[in-house]
Amino acid sequence: MTFFGRYGRLLPIQSQTVPVVLTGKNAIIVSATASGKTEAVIAPLIERYLKEGWGGGNRAGGIAILYISPTKALVNDMHDRLRGQMDELGVSVSLKTGDTPRFNPAKSPDVLITTPESFDSMICRHPGSFKNIRAVILDEIHLIDNTYRGDQLRLLLKRLKQLSETDFNIYALSATVASPEEVGSRYLEDFEVITDSDKREIDYTLVGSAEELYDCVRRENIRKLLIFCNKRATVEVFSRECVDLWGSNRVAVHHGSLSRSIRGEAESFMKDAQYGVCVATMTLEIGIDIGDIDAIVLAEVPWSISSLLQRIGRGSRRMQKNRVFAMYGSADEQMLLERMFHVAMAGYIEPVDYSHDPSVVVQQVASSLYASPGGLTDRHLRNLFERFCSEDELRDILSHLVKSEWIEKRHGKWGATTRLMDLGAKGEIHSNIPSNKVVSVININSRQTIGEVQYPVDEIFVLGGRVWLIVRESFDRIYVKPAKGGIATAKFKSHASEGAFSYLLPAHIRESGSKEWHTQSCGY
Repeated sequence: MTFFGRYGRLLPIQSQTVPVVLTGKNAIIVSATASGKTEAVIAPLIERYLKEGWGGGNRAGGIAILYISPTKALVNDMHDRLRGQMDELGVSVSLKTGDTPRFNPAKSPDVLITTPESFDSMICRHPGSFKNIRAVILDEIHLIDNTYRGDQLRLLLKRLKQLSETDFNIYALSATVASPEEVGSRYLEDFEVITDSDKREIDYTLVGSAEELYDCVRRENIRKLLIFCNKRATVEVFSRECVDLWGSNRVAVHHGSLSRSIRGEAESFMKDAQYGVCVATMTLEIGIDIGDIDAIVLAEVPWSISSLLQRIGRGSRRMQKNRVFAMYGSADEQMLLERMFHVAMAGYIEPVDYSHDPSVVVQQVASSLYASPGGLTDRHLRNLFERFCSEDELRDILSHLVKSEWIEKRHGKWGATTRLMDLGAKGEIHSNIPSNKVVSVININSRQTIGEVQYPVDEIFVLGGRVWLIVRESFDRIYVKPAKGGIATAKFKSHASEGAFSYLLPAHIRESGSKEWHTQSCGY
């Protein structure tokens, strides 16, 4: 009842998953967002933890359950969701992200919630904390699979197996994907595929403007609306149209450039308000708790069928029917949306060809050597990258890193140079996400941090659904005040198509290994 009390009964995906987890089998669980996947895995794992004595009554025994989420926002949300339940059962839970860097290995929590990048840092600095790991949960794996972040996670799991003194289970949680078997095989061995056979009907209406949307919503007495846009800049522009229609006190904004506190306000507003509209990017495609949503709006054509299904799955969870509105700006878009809905309703999901990102080899060589000052053998590295890249590719990358003076061969082992160790000491080897300069936006009147924008930015710009005027600037901050009239959009750059460490690849590998960017990977 601790985990399932709010449902009243086990949901379909939970009925299928709980017995599999209790018997200690690996699994990939595929079901829509907010369908109860987390509880389906966490509840039986905690039951095993309590019955099998995973904690051993000794905090220094290390982490028993590792929960890996793709974003800091989801880590925070999951920690808030589970903390009360875990306290009730006497199970300690903690989180670790770049925003919460402190970790005491002498007092390891029973359950740790973290991101792939923070996991990379911890496995380098506190490997002993993972020696007694019993289970790993990979949350929202579809968001990072087939990207450099997913590839990094694949290799981190291999490193975890090398240092763990126990056999541990892996559970991958995913929204709708074309081939669960293929996705699961990249992270799990000898696993079961569990899918939600309870498909809900899609009731959709196409509208040509925000005004037409507003009329439909009023006519149907829809109280709470979640509106998805593809880009942060579009969120800001469209939110202004919503304010004009619904009023500023009923419209919230949610995207990755907003501060945690501002996003939290939007989430709380949607949970507590009787009437509300939230305009968001894919930050709310994932399982952050914003309460029950009556209908979903697609303000732009989704990137893919799977993205469409992911977004509409956020709404009407209490009903057997998904109520959806989709906006079009042209006859071509109208036709495209019709086709996408028909295909989605027929149960088709587009397959995605997988290709590894070789920049991850560079990043993981750096991380592994930083964690092993005594050096690593050729055999160790070959085993780590087996079935990820060819031996020829690995040899060429290692040779190039030697020439670039990042690594060296000493007494038959590969080792990090002082240059690489210094970079590791600064914590700059654990993330392969390309960085653009961003600056914090501070409201000069309230001193509240509104969020972040990429720099440079226009003198007047939109953030958090409001128009701001820059008053003054510093190196990493801009101070603003509300602007009177006029709407401009913040300049959001496209994300890079390859990992940050790609610049250290040999030219011939970088040229052949570049792949088109998958927008859903980490664009928030």
